Amino acid sequence: MPCVIALRAWSGASIDAWGTYALLTVLLSYPYCHAILVGLSSRNSGGVRTRSISAACYNMLVQMGGVISANIYRQDDKPLYHRGNSVLIAINCLALALFVFARLYYTWRNSTREKKWNAMSQDEKHEYQENTKDEGNKRLDFRFAH
Repeated sequence: MPCVIALRAWSGASIDAWGTYALLTVLLSYPYCHAILVGLSSRNSGGVRTRSISAACYNMLVQMGGVISANIYRQDDKPLYHRGNSVLIAINCLALALFVFARLYYTWRNSTREKKWNAMSQDEKHEYQENTKDEGNKRLDFRFAH
């Protein structure tokens, strides 16, 4: 996000070719988080049934993001793409907010389950593990990764 903000705010983007090249090189050198997000989605799915559905949903959202991203930089915004870079900044802010929200949600959900789990006796825990109808991430002894 800092590189996109710099690209949006820097007036020398059309004048200083080497500076723009360096900024774009740093911008495009970030590690791709796709594998991390797929792993996190898979881990939090719980069972095999929900894992296949979450993987398909994740894949559809990635493909939808590709279609949307193809329309951010447009001909009428040339040569500095101020509108396109502003859109990317807004998307980055939204993604950051969603990551924070997800972290807070999973932390809250885990602490709620931990309180319920710790309130049970050892016999109740054993009974729950043996006879519960809850599956996957619905179980009280399941903890979300975050």
